Amino acid sequence: MIDDILQQAAAEARASGEPGWIDISASIQQRLKSVTRRTRPLRAATDTGELIYVTDHVLISQLRRRIAALPGCELDRVRLIGGDDTCTGAVVDVVVTTYGQDLQLLADQVRSLVYEVFTDLLGPGFGDDGVDVTITDLTVTP
Repeated sequence: MIDDILQQAAAEARASGEPGWIDISASIQQRLKSVTRRTRPLRAATDTGELIYVTDHVLISQLRRRIAALPGCELDRVRLIGGDDTCTGAVVDVVVTTYGQDLQLLADQVRSLVYEVFTDLLGPGFGDDGVDVTITDLTVTP
């Protein structure tokens, strides 16, 4: 009996439209469009020299994972340098969560990681404009 009532209520809810649903739907769609992350395709070369494209999201995600593997480090922000579909350098901001580290050594390690990740994914054209690393914050909690 209860199942019949629930099925009938569900059928009636599906049959009757909610006033303003189209407006609500458009509003939700607009918000989703503003929240989604746009990616930028970047030219890359395979080992055989073929042209492919890699998105900036892939580069930054891989870099984020590699930097997180360093003790007490977290990627804060990355700004790619280059033309519309090229990446020839980067500005990398890193947050360090442990005091007492040699920050110059850490910046050198991060710079090496950036070169390694980006040249692996983009090919040898990366790095012409260099990589700048900035330690943006020191935090107490690891």
